Amino acid sequence: MAPTLSATLGAALCVPAAAFVAPAAPSQAVPTLRGSDSISAATGAAPESAPSSSFGATAGGVGVCLAAAGALAVTRKRSGVSRPVMDKPQLVFTAGFEDVVPKPGSEKALGTMTGADVETGSEPWDPLGFAKLYDRNFDFNGVMVYPHVQWLREAEIKHGRVCMLAFVGMCVQQYYQIPGLPQQPDWLKALDECYASPVAQLGLVQISVFAMVVEGRFYPGAAWYGELDREPGDLGFDPLK
Repeated sequence: MAPTLSATLGAALCVPAAAFVAPAAPSQAVPTLRGSDSISAATGAAPESAPSSSFGATAGGVGVCLAAAGALAVTRKRSGVSRPVMDKPQLVFTAGFEDVVPKPGSEKALGTMTGADVETGSEPWDPLGFAKLYDRNFDFNGVMVYPHVQWLREAEIKHGRVCMLAFVGMCVQQYYQIPGLPQQPDWLKALDECYASPVAQLGLVQISVFAMVVEGRFYPGAAWYGELDREPGDLGFDPLK
């Protein structure tokens, strides 16, 4: 609502409320005791009159005016709030990526990745359209909330590798345990025994440090915006070559 319209409505609401008060009923004569007129004349006292409604009308008018003034103040406050306008795409995390300018192209990049075969109709398999989400950022609000397909491919390969290593470990542990560590063939109980063994605790620390070094060295932060300088999942280590 514009301030001018609010002021006009406020002025209209401040009209004396007495105009909306129903007219008072005609006064009726109140029966008095005989001789009361003579007593009033002798003492000089005026006869009692009905209570006036002027106080109620004034209070109602003041209340309406205060409500109109409050509405006008809220309207002015809202109209003075500035809203940011996105003149260019914005990054979610800018640390280390100050020079990156996001560009659409996630769906197109998916078509160049390995994985399409006869099972998927010679096209990349993306039935839910996750590769399109990054391009939709430019249609929504210009903030890169959804990741590029490079990030999705990096995460897919990494999770697959972790699952394969875990499955191999579960199978091998049934028949062979490293000497000096807890000899527990049941993988459901092995972790609890590792926590209770001081030697096994050092092994858990070594695994954690190794994972942190690899993650820090090959962290794919630029993949979120499609600016990764390597192929997703390529860590430069391939013992089969």
